[in-house]
Amino acid sequence: MTNQAMNLQDATVVEGSQFEHSLVIKDPEGVQGLLLDDRFYKIGRAPKNDIVLRSQMVSREHATLTGIITDPPLFQLFRLSDGDPETGKSTNGLQINGERRDHWILMHGDEIVFSSDSSAYYRIEPEPPYVNGKIDVFLDALKKLAKTYIKAKNYKDAAEATLQQILVITERFYGKGHPSVADCLLELAIFHYSQNNFTKAEPLFLQVIALRQQALGIEHLDVTSIMLDLAAIYNNQGLYAKAESILLQVLEIKQNLLGESHPEIAANMIDLAAVYYPQKRYPEVKNLYEKAIKIYKRSLDNSHPNMIAVQKKLANVKKKLRPAWLSWQILVPAFLLLITSGSIAYAVFAPKTDLTCVKVLPNGKAQSISAEECRKISN
Repeated sequence: MTNQAMNLQDATVVEGSQFEHSLVIKDPEGVQGLLLDDRFYKIGRAPKNDIVLRSQMVSREHATLTGIITDPPLFQLFRLSDGDPETGKSTNGLQINGERRDHWILMHGDEIVFSSDSSAYYRIEPEPPYVNGKIDVFLDALKKLAKTYIKAKNYKDAAEATLQQILVITERFYGKGHPSVADCLLELAIFHYSQNNFTKAEPLFLQVIALRQQALGIEHLDVTSIMLDLAAIYNNQGLYAKAESILLQVLEIKQNLLGESHPEIAANMIDLAAVYYPQKRYPEVKNLYEKAIKIYKRSLDNSHPNMIAVQKKLANVKKKLRPAWLSWQILVPAFLLLITSGSIAYAVFAPKTDLTCVKVLPNGKAQSISAEECRKISN
């Protein structure tokens, strides 16, 4: 176990809690109540478990229950997890309030199903603040807990489950169209992307954009900020068409909101150029850089970092657009004119008097030719 995981486990103590936590368990042999006054419980049909479920349909090590004190210690929490860290997940899994869950921070009134004949009901006395509408207290505790899990390498599954639970509770109490739901979706999207799971992250980002458009309107800067984040992700994934589509939308929105000459327009043009560049669309890149510089010059001096950066980018793309023959590593005088035809290159020196020509042969050797022959070639 890593140091991070050990520190997290050490924090799960229940001493000093002002609430009593209990499980009311129902299995084929009846109903039993259990006061939760320890920090860790193993649950299953095996007699060695701390909480024994008397059913053959329950796994031997079906679930674990871990006590957690919030920081600051406002109230006690318990995390219920499917299976056992040593033996793996249970056969039937856990259903909490009708939904399959691998991890869940229990709330007063939660109904837990272990199998078709075994279940439990979680109670807290006195009732915690969130029962009376102060749900933000509970959500804030979950958010802090999620951050702790994210930092601990062995708790990524718990981190995802906690972020998902924050979303579920927020939707339940505030409605799916509430701005706080968009914030929850964004946190979950960022988490999945940080885990290199773009498949899960992309639809969440799109949901955030849709919710913010619904709440704020299509043309709003808070909407474009998320669109820019998604465009950057698309670009990193090599999904250039999707990135371009979003950036063009953002550019149009910001031009309408801020005007054609706002520095943010220049910044968005540079973002669009970054999408075109790996596709070798160099003329379009050059055009965007030149437009960005023109906008920047209205508000920035030449020594500004943004100006210097885009000027360097422009110089680089101009090199990409330089004709191939200008890139030959041949040292020639400034007045040398190269005329290429087929496989033979002619170096023409053209002073006003006494024209002298050199013909470059396919083997790379130079051969002098007469002025008359040189004129014929030039014509």
